[in-house]
Amino acid sequence: MSLPSRREPRIIEAMAAASECPICSRLRDVETSFSKYLAPQLDNPLPEAAGRLVVLPDPSGQDPEKRHTRRCPACGTLYDYVSCYEYHMNGGEESEELTRLNPDQSASFLFSQARALEERRREINLLEDSAGGLGDLIDRGRPEAGEVREAAAEMETLRRRADSLRLRLRELVEALRRACPEILFTWAGAHGRVCRKFLDAPGDGGEDSRMARFEARSSLDFWEKLPFGGETYIAGNSPWLPGYDDLLDRELAPER
Repeated sequence: MSLPSRREPRIIEAMAAASECPICSRLRDVETSFSKYLAPQLDNPLPEAAGRLVVLPDPSGQDPEKRHTRRCPACGTLYDYVSCYEYHMNGGEESEELTRLNPDQSASFLFSQARALEERRREINLLEDSAGGLGDLIDRGRPEAGEVREAAAEMETLRRRADSLRLRLRELVEALRRACPEILFTWAGAHGRVCRKFLDAPGDGGEDSRMARFEARSSLDFWEKLPFGGETYIAGNSPWLPGYDDLLDRELAPER
C-alpha cells in the first residue's frame, strides 16, 4: 500500500462520517459535563458514547488527565477533550468538554503529532551520531588515556539515552498502529514524498547519483512499512541525501 499524499482524502472523509457512525452519531459537536463534590443531584456526565472513544497517546508528553485527543474506533473521527477542576470551600467542581474536530482541525492535529514524532526521531539520531563521533575519536584520534576514559563514559551515556528514547518511540509507534494509524500515515507519508523527490530528480549516472537513489529507495521501503509493522525507528542524515531534513520540514509544516 502506498503512503498518502499531504491531504489524504480517505482519512479526511472517514473523519467526516460521524453522522453515520454508531458511536459518533450519539454525540453532539460539543458535549459538556459537570460534577460538584457532595452534590450528586447536580451531576451531568458526558454521554455513554464518549467513553467508547479511544484516548490517544501523545508524543509531546502532555498531561492526559487535563487535555488529550480521542479517536472514534468505528469511523476515525477525532475529538478534543479538556477537563477543569476548581476548588471551592463548599466543594470542588469539575467540568469536562468534548469537542468534535472538523476535517481541517483533524488534519492539523495529525501533522502536529507527526512533527512531534519526527522531533523524537531526530533527537535519537543526534544522540547516536554524537556517540559515533566519540567512537571515531577513540579509534582514530589518538587520544590520551584520560581522554579515552572521558570519551568512553560520555559515549555510553549518549547510547543509554538514545536506547531509552528508542524504546519510548517504539512504544508510541506500536500504540498508534492500533489507536490512530492516521498519525503514522501522515509522518511516514511526509518522508515518502521527500524520498520520491530524490528518486525523481534527474541523475548524471555517476556514483553519487546512484548512491543517492539507493539511499532514497531504501529509506522509502522502510517508511512504507512503518504504519503497518517493521522498524519503529528509521535513522536519517544520509550524506547522499543533502537537504533531506529541510525538505521534510516543509512537508510537515502547518498549512497556511
